[in-house]
Amino acid sequence: MKTNFTSLRKAISVCVVILFFSLQTKADNNGYNLKFNATPSLVSGTALQVGAKYKFGSVASGIDAYVTIVSATGGATVTKLDDNTTTMPEAFSPEIKVPALSTGLVEFKIEFVKGSGAAQSIDTLRATAMDIDGNSTLHEMDMLDMGAGSILSYLTSTLQINVVPTLTQYLATNIGGIEYNGVDTSAKQVMFTLTRTNISSFTYKAGAANLGNSSATRQKGIYFKGFNYVAASTLPVKYFSFDAAVADKAVLLKWITEQEIDNNHFEVERSFDGSSFSMIGMVLDGFENGSKKNYQFKDASAELQTKSVVYYRLKQVDNSGRISYTNTLVVKLKAAEGVQIQTSPNPFTADLNVRFTSTENGTAQINIVNANGQIVSTKICTVSKGYNNLQVNGLAKLAPGMYVATVMMNTTIIGTQKIIKN
Repeated sequence: MKTNFTSLRKAISVCVVILFFSLQTKADNNGYNLKFNATPSLVSGTALQVGAKYKFGSVASGIDAYVTIVSATGGATVTKLDDNTTTMPEAFSPEIKVPALSTGLVEFKIEFVKGSGAAQSIDTLRATAMDIDGNSTLHEMDMLDMGAGSILSYLTSTLQINVVPTLTQYLATNIGGIEYNGVDTSAKQVMFTLTRTNISSFTYKAGAANLGNSSATRQKGIYFKGFNYVAASTLPVKYFSFDAAVADKAVLLKWITEQEIDNNHFEVERSFDGSSFSMIGMVLDGFENGSKKNYQFKDASAELQTKSVVYYRLKQVDNSGRISYTNTLVVKLKAAEGVQIQTSPNPFTADLNVRFTSTENGTAQINIVNANGQIVSTKICTVSKGYNNLQVNGLAKLAPGMYVATVMMNTTIIGTQKIIKN
């Protein structure tokens, strides 16, 4: 039976329009337009070495940025701090060298300060890691960590990069093995964007998994702008943006359309596992702002308080009943509070005991995560309500160094503990 969506729209408009207009605000605030055009000056440490701190002047009006080389793994080194010869000048563009037969990453901390030197919070910070490409023997890797409340967006319809969330960081690894010319924003299939509000610093790691028999030097790039990874102009709705922000124990979704043809309504869909989505709300007409139309939807469900990650997408329905979907946003929420895990021995050699108290019966997943954000060991265990003492075996093959043990129940990380492998 064909549904009359025009009649449906009239029937529900009275109920929805009251809720929708209560959520209206002014046009979306894109935050500061950050530009790393200035030549960086060395503030402290040895140039291009771990511990070196640089200043980028006037990345925005009255705001400077400090970039510190925090650490390097797998023999990776910084050959140039900011090379703009093959990328856009406003991006932060380090050049990284990775030895043969090694997986190497360099970690940078980027801080924003006022002219006086005090920390400067950015209203809405968008950082896009670009050109995470590769070839048959090399796969680039980029990681961004903005803390809890960060929003991930990328082109999930292609198989060029794989983005994995661990704790509050997102690690993107090239899996397509295709090289792209230059470092720009035309190859969206090898980009991802992380967004967060009210933030004054974040962590960026850049490098590659080099399977070749010679070292490789790769140009990286972080562009401080968000990008539209959603519908093409041939669909009934052409999107300008689809974004989210975490505030007051809720998630506020915002989207802007540039063009609408026979659009009837939007259905907001949510998932806690990234695959099974259900509708949580419906939105009709937005409000005009110039040539664009603005929409909002607030998810204040109590379920959010027990989750660490939540996924959202929009289902657009036109007047004839045809549908289309946006890209999926991945929203990092705070992990459940009040749960402590203990590990022993620490440092460990081959086996690790993990102890914690659970509030319910169920299944737990224990992950061992290395310094590059990769899960190197996983164990699924049956958990009883109350005290649990679980053992993870077979860790002798891990390389010596720092790791993180995480315990997850029902997609929620309930506890973490830093551990050391002898």
